[in-house]
Amino acid sequence: MVYLYSVLCCLFLFPYFGWRGGQALGPKGRRLLWGLLALVFFLFILALFVHRSIQADWMSHVMNGSVYIFFSSMYAAGVLVLVEVLRYVDRRLFGFYTYAPLWQKKLMRQGSLVLALVVFIVTLFIGYHNVRYPVVLHHDLYLKRLTPQGAKAEKRMRLVFFSDLHIGEAMTPPYVERAVELIMAQRPDLILCGGDYIDHLSEYAYDPRVMEVMRRLKAPLGVYFVLGNHEYRADTLSNIRFVKEIGATLLRDSVAYPGDSLLTLIGRDDAIYGDRMPYERITAGIDPSRRPVLLMEHTPGSIDSLAGSPVDLMLCGHTHGGQIWPGQAMVWWKFGIASGTRDYDDKQVCVSSGIGSAGATYRVGTRSEIRVYDLYW
Repeated sequence: MVYLYSVLCCLFLFPYFGWRGGQALGPKGRRLLWGLLALVFFLFILALFVHRSIQADWMSHVMNGSVYIFFSSMYAAGVLVLVEVLRYVDRRLFGFYTYAPLWQKKLMRQGSLVLALVVFIVTLFIGYHNVRYPVVLHHDLYLKRLTPQGAKAEKRMRLVFFSDLHIGEAMTPPYVERAVELIMAQRPDLILCGGDYIDHLSEYAYDPRVMEVMRRLKAPLGVYFVLGNHEYRADTLSNIRFVKEIGATLLRDSVAYPGDSLLTLIGRDDAIYGDRMPYERITAGIDPSRRPVLLMEHTPGSIDSLAGSPVDLMLCGHTHGGQIWPGQAMVWWKFGIASGTRDYDDKQVCVSSGIGSAGATYRVGTRSEIRVYDLYW
């Protein structure tokens, strides 16, 4: 859907660029700019109509490129709009631009165009870098309620949590392989996936190259998945079956005890599934007195339900950390947290910005990540 939005928005953005650029360029430069914009828009339209029929790596690069251009064009347009606002303020209060000689006006128009181009190029690089080079964030969590006062923690467990891989048109097999290698490089005891492991169509996930790579996810205490909202978008049964196909375990409103009851792991179905089991019912038979209790849920919308629960650590994804600035503010407004960790009394909540991205491999103001937790008790 983001590809359609990018085409529709560029239908308005590109004429604006042509008009503003035409003010700063001569006749030849103006024709060249309009020709370039028309060519790019034509390629956008062509890719939009054929990309569902051509599932190839090069088509993924084409679609990624179109969305890159769209988002960076938005930032460039923001620069030009800001210049317009400054001109308006100047016209009403100061008159520096209004009464400037023609050559100075032309120079300032060219300068604003160059600035917009610089912003366009810089955001292209940042958007690519923030997805393609994920960071590893380490946390130490000492479970004091399971360790007698004054005693030293005797048990240690390392879990790796990743979310929002979004295998699909944007997240190609080479990226999936890089993500799996990064996860396995942490030498996890337990691997957890917080949902949205498939973006839309399951065909991309069942690519033999992807299947081979995802089957490398191995850990002594197992590999567990929960569903996200994207798994319900299309081919839901295939998306569910995919977890078993790669040798992992799917938790849907259920409880598992990895490592012969070394810990309690609760996996909730995504909130988009309207018939999911009430949280109180899932946790009714849990005894938190002997082992850590972990809750994994795709969306952080139910953080408030932790009050009075036996959970030590809640792991969520979904937000992408806002993915594209200023999306962070909108996500924070909805959930009270965009990404990161937060303490709730003696409990901790982790909201990961995810290792992939939706729509395109593009992030500004946030970074792809995996979370590594060392639990001590």
